[in-house]
Amino acid sequence: QIICNRVNHVQTCLEELEELAAKRRKELEDSRQLWTFFQEMEEAEAWIREKEKILAAKSCGRDLSSVVTLTNKHKTMLGELGNRRALLHQTMKKGEKILAKKSFSSVGIQEKMREVCLRWKKLEEVTGLHQQRLEDALNFFQFSAETDDLVAWLQDTYRIVSSDDFGHDDYSSQALLRKHRAVVDEVEKHRGAVASLRRQLALLAPGHRQGVDVQIRVVEVEQLYGEVVEVAVLRTQWLQDALAVYRMFSEVHACEVWL
Repeated sequence: QIICNRVNHVQTCLEELEELAAKRRKELEDSRQLWTFFQEMEEAEAWIREKEKILAAKSCGRDLSSVVTLTNKHKTMLGELGNRRALLHQTMKKGEKILAKKSFSSVGIQEKMREVCLRWKKLEEVTGLHQQRLEDALNFFQFSAETDDLVAWLQDTYRIVSSDDFGHDDYSSQALLRKHRAVVDEVEKHRGAVASLRRQLALLAPGHRQGVDVQIRVVEVEQLYGEVVEVAVLRTQWLQDALAVYRMFSEVHACEVWL
């Protein structure tokens, strides 16, 4: 009987020990999950602070090339933002599970989740605003580059149509007239591009389209195009007159030869 009592006592103690060990294991696991949660939240906050500093220091570029470079970097950051969002979502789920167990005080956990959520929301807002500024800058510099290309083409064309070379005979005048008609066709094709400048300007962000320089630039392009068209019309008439004169000379020469 003594032996049986002793065995039962040891067995009871072993069961109690196992219960205490299981309870201790659960407490340690809960504690591990809690501190893992806080560590991941701290890492998320540190990442958010880093990106906030980057976004606060970022400019929108000085020309088309720099804006394209910044836009590509921002796209990379958006990819990182998406990955970090998924990690943060997982961490938030861990926090909700910890709260559901009610093993620890919910005040600190809820406060941390609220703080990180607010900072994350602000980061996404700042990221969206910066992306919009980059898009606005990209549209502006693309518009400026296209306008500069158009001005350069118009200036080259003006030099061509204002030439004082009308040929020296019937053949050369005809060749010049054919080339000139091809140039006139190109000028007419560019009429739509010039006419669309004001529509493109209206689509730019207010901070860009309301600038005095860009508005003056559009007016200058329109005036230059009008001058090119006007001079092109005059050159057409002058070439036709020169061709008529050289044909008359040719016919006179033919008559002289016949006589």
